[in-house]
Formats: sequence, C-alpha cells, structure tokens
Amino acid sequence: MSETKQYDVLVVGGGPAGSTTAALLAKAGRDVLLLERERFPRYHIGESLITGVTPVMDALGLIDELDARFQWKYGVTLVWGSEPEPWRISFGQAGLYDHSWHVVRSEFDQLLLNKARELGVEVREEAQVTEVLTGENGEVRGVAYKHGGEKHRVAARFVVDASGQSRAVSRNLADVSWQNDLRNVAVWSYFSPYKPLPDGNQGDILVESVKGGGWLWGIPVTGEKLSLGHVLPVDQMTAKTADGRSQQQVFEDAVAASEVAQWMIAGGERVDAVRTIRDWSHVCEQFHGPGWLTVGDAAGFIDPLFSQGVWLGTSGAWMAARALDAALENPADTARALDRYQTVYRQLFDEFLSFVRFFYDPTRIRKMYMERAQQMARVPRDNLQGGFASMISGIQALPDVTGFDPLGTESLQVGRA
Repeated sequence: MSETKQYDVLVVGGGPAGSTTAALLAKAGRDVLLLERERFPRYHIGESLITGVTPVMDALGLIDELDARFQWKYGVTLVWGSEPEPWRISFGQAGLYDHSWHVVRSEFDQLLLNKARELGVEVREEAQVTEVLTGENGEVRGVAYKHGGEKHRVAARFVVDASGQSRAVSRNLADVSWQNDLRNVAVWSYFSPYKPLPDGNQGDILVESVKGGGWLWGIPVTGEKLSLGHVLPVDQMTAKTADGRSQQQVFEDAVAASEVAQWMIAGGERVDAVRTIRDWSHVCEQFHGPGWLTVGDAAGFIDPLFSQGVWLGTSGAWMAARALDAALENPADTARALDRYQTVYRQLFDEFLSFVRFFYDPTRIRKMYMERAQQMARVPRDNLQGGFASMISGIQALPDVTGFDPLGTESLQVGRA
C-alpha cells in the first residue's frame, strides 16, 4: 500500500458540494486532493437550479459559461393548492437575479470538477474509499482508497465528506435523523418533443400536485427534451403496486391524471429508460468532528420540491471552505469556525425543511403558502409574491451565506420565521 503526502484538505466526492468546497479552498491557496469514485461525466438527477446558486457560481467564474450552455430558468409554474388554476412565481420578484438554469447534470458537474482542477485541486476519479483512518484519540487523519487497481493511504489535516447519501466518511461518525414524513420514491424519464409552458412561462419548471397523491416535476433540460418525474410517499407507492402494477405504471397513471404535465408531452414520446430512486430526507446530527466535516447531501437532504439541492450543497460548500481556511490559518480557531459552520448551515437547512413541510399540504389556499413564505423571508407584508420568490429561490438566505464569517459573532438571519 503506497503512502502519499499530507494535504491541507482531502475532499471525498466530486459532485457540486465537493467540487465547490475543493475549488474555493484551492483558490484560497490550500493544498487539496479530491477523490471521486466514478468517472465523469456521469448521469445524475437534480437538473433544475434556483437563483441562490448565482453568487457562488460567480465566485467560481462560471456565469458566462452557464448562460451560454444551459436553458435559462425564470421561475416556477405551479398547479398546487385548493384553487385549480395554475399559478406562477418569477425569480425576478425576489430581486437580484432574474434567472437561473436548467442543466444537464453530467455536463454541469463536469464543469465544476474541471474548475476545481483549473484552480489547482488534485483530482483522482474512480477512487473508492475503503477505510477512514483515525488517530489514537479517534480523530480523522485521512483515508485508504483503491485507485487504478492499487491501494493507497492519504493523510490530510481535514477530511471533507461530500460523498452524497452514501456518507463514505461520516457514516460511522455522525448520527442521522430521518424525516419519515418525507420518505418518498421518485420515478422519472425524458420525453421529446414537448410543448413549452404557455403564456410566456417557457423557462419555468413545472411543479404539479397529483390528485392520486404525490407530485410531478417538468424540467425543460433542453429545447427538445423534458425531464418528467413523479414523487410519491413510499407507503403510497407500496399500496399502488400491491396489485402487481409496476412503478412505471404508477408514474404513467400520475401523468395521465395531471392537467399540465400530460399536455406538455402530448404528441411526444419517451426517449429514455424509466428510472427510480428512494428519496428519503435526512440530516446529520453533527456536521463536523475531530478532523472531519460533512457537506451537501452527506450532511442533509430535503425532498426536492423546489429544486434546492444544488443550492444547499454549494451554499454549504462556500461556508465550509471559509471555515476550513480559518481553521488551517490558526488551529486554535478550529472549534469556533466549525461550530459556526454547523450552526448557520443547519439553520439554513431547517428553515427550508420547515417551508417544504408546510407547502406539502396541497389543500391550502394559495394565499396561505404566500403568507408563510413572506413571514419566513422577512419581506414586507404587502409583498407576498416577492416573499414567496425569495423563499423558494434561496435569496432570503444569501446574506448569511455570502457574508459568512466563521469567526464572527453577529446575529444569524436564517431561522427567524
């Protein structure tokens, strides 16, 4: 087993959270190694982004390329609540940014990983972590991994777990709280051609509740291809398939029962396999410990109702990079910096989880969703649409993310509903 040098930071996982953490640390002058178990580009779901990602994409110098390469997303068209008519919220109503992007995740994730390389991160793909290396007192000191048919050991002052829901590093280091009310199954595929949403809403994502339970997404990932998926509680999926129906049939039934989704793919055809995944929301009880830190889906995952996954992951990465940089600069500041990272990131997570839970009841009148978002986003009472847009876009949390000071003591803004 070969030995390698010690790095400042070892990042496990090359998705958006891992690549962003590594890239920002390298940009700050830190020596970073990133291990990714797959070979990029690789397929991934989670194709629609919210405008809260814009500042960190700007910090990485990627805005122009994102604008040129991917579909622009201007807002959300919803078929949700007790009132039957579709309704719309535009990102511009929150101020700051008028669009984000619908992305092909294989391309988007490759873009972020390449940016990490460009900034000086040493990247090893197809590297499988096999063991977490610890010291006499249990502190994490590195990992063992397989790469190119050989076994390696690598040491680092800090190890970042950005390995997604597999939690390759933190699985045995942090307890997890599972959100049983958001224990879901997602079933999806791709259709071409499709009809864009009408009335000038072509750049929107569609979010449509289904009378038989669950909800549908419709994401225009390209001008010719629509990502269409169904999210349903596990117990309801179990009941619907008890008579021998497949999950694909349940998905097709949901589309047939919809108002807008079925209209969008009328005249088109399915052009890819039907895929499924368990979609169980969770959060780690600890986001860091001696020698390690967790970020992205490894730290916590929320039902993707508002496409917040990449935003949460990259926002956490922004704060993680700053906290680790402060800890590397002065080891005496480690506990303070990482505790503050956990406090802000966890409150960011909890606030969004609280709103998703409230919104998940599709029987409320539209104004109730607006009022709850307005209260949580802390905008004037006469600006309900702006409050809703601010909440679901992540804009309300940007001051706490972009202004994150790991050694600061200022009052937090998140979590003040």
